[in-house]
Amino acid sequence: MLRRCVSCRRLRDRSLLWRVVRLADGTVSLDDGMGRSAYLCPEADCLEEARRRRRLQRGLRCAVSEAILTSLQARLERSGPQPLRQDDPWSPRASGPGVLSAPPYGDLPE
Repeated sequence: MLRRCVSCRRLRDRSLLWRVVRLADGTVSLDDGMGRSAYLCPEADCLEEARRRRRLQRGLRCAVSEAILTSLQARLERSGPQPLRQDDPWSPRASGPGVLSAPPYGDLPE
């Protein structure tokens, strides 16, 4: 399932994003629980933008404590650099003759 990051607004698979949840009792939780959710890319730029522009607060329609943002920052620091993913922007350097090209029709097996 695709979800949209509240910071950069990119659509990504739900498993690639962090989930922040406003529970029924008004508390905010990370990753689990039922309630209103906001999704965030696990990238420093998205986290900083969400913190600066209060994107999680707007998405969840409630106050998000600094402790939640701090634990997201710690999670980001533990994870290290992220590898390129399939949904990352396409690079023109990876194009050109012979790159990912199909064989001519005559070379296909019968």
